[in-house]
Amino acid sequence: MSNNTITETSDGAKVKKDKRRHSRKLLRIEARYQDPDTRVLKGTVRNISLSGVFIETPTPLAMQTTVHVSLDAKYLGKVIDVSGHVVRVEENRGMAIQFEDRENRDIRLLLGALRRLDQASMLALSRSAQGD
Repeated sequence: MSNNTITETSDGAKVKKDKRRHSRKLLRIEARYQDPDTRVLKGTVRNISLSGVFIETPTPLAMQTTVHVSLDAKYLGKVIDVSGHVVRVEENRGMAIQFEDRENRDIRLLLGALRRLDQASMLALSRSAQGD
C-alpha cells in the first residue's frame, strides 16, 4: 500500500503526491518491540507522525500484526509506549506502524520538541548566514 498518488500535469509531467494526513518528522531514536514469540527486538525510528512511525529493522513483523513499541524519547527524558499495527513492510529494511491512539499526548510532546529543535536550527543557520 503506497501513500503516494501519481497525477499528470497539463504539460504531461507525472508528479507524485503524498496522501498522508500528518506530516512526518525525521528522527533517529531506538525502538523496542516484541515479535509473536515474545522476543524483544530492536530497531531505529526513521520518521514519525501523529498517525504512525517507520522503524528500520532487519526483522520486520508481518502485515497487520498488532505491535507494542517502546520509543526511547531522549528529547523528553522518557520512554514512550505506543500500540499499533503493521501497515507496510519493506523486506530487510523495516516496517511502517499505524498508531491505534492518534491523540497520544507523549507523541504530541515529542513532535512539538522536534519542531522547536527544527526552528532553533533554522534560526541559528539564518543568523550564521547573516554574519551574527
